[in-house]
Amino acid sequence: MLLTESPFGWFDSSYHSTHPKIFIENEKVMKQFRTLYGNPIPDVIEYIREYISTRENVEILIGSDSQSYSNRKTIYGVVIALYTKGKGAHVLCMRETVPMEHNTPSRLLSEVWKSIEIAEYLKENGLPKPAWIDIDLNPDPKFKSNSVLRQAVGMVEGMGYKVRYKHVGAMITYAANHLVRL
Repeated sequence: MLLTESPFGWFDSSYHSTHPKIFIENEKVMKQFRTLYGNPIPDVIEYIREYISTRENVEILIGSDSQSYSNRKTIYGVVIALYTKGKGAHVLCMRETVPMEHNTPSRLLSEVWKSIEIAEYLKENGLPKPAWIDIDLNPDPKFKSNSVLRQAVGMVEGMGYKVRYKHVGAMITYAANHLVRL
């Protein structure tokens, strides 16, 4: 356990202790990453390490989205974008289908947590800290996702990452949105 001090006290920064480890413990999930063109990536850590070692000023950006379908399943899409200012982004993505998550706030917080877990996984394996985690939540109170916005922002910032949300430049969630609607 790696304890880290925050303005709110000490916490386990390797994994948030109050949320189940729903994603990263399954190494099979990490092997499901593909390029945007569908080419499989057997080892996402080595792929990213090689990509950033051969280019300058690459930022890692992470985002997730989810969509529930027909009371049967929920699909989560996770995107890792290797962004170079002025040149665009190289996108790595994966989809995970799970049984239907009927509770919308739980589903939305799970998608945010998936992004945090990916960021932690990359960091624990020696890659640079992601520049941003983009979350697909709306600051407008008339949208359902607003009900968990403050909690989600606190989760991301509490783990030491910068966060962007809808209408504040969260471009990676648009790619994740496309992924869950395929």
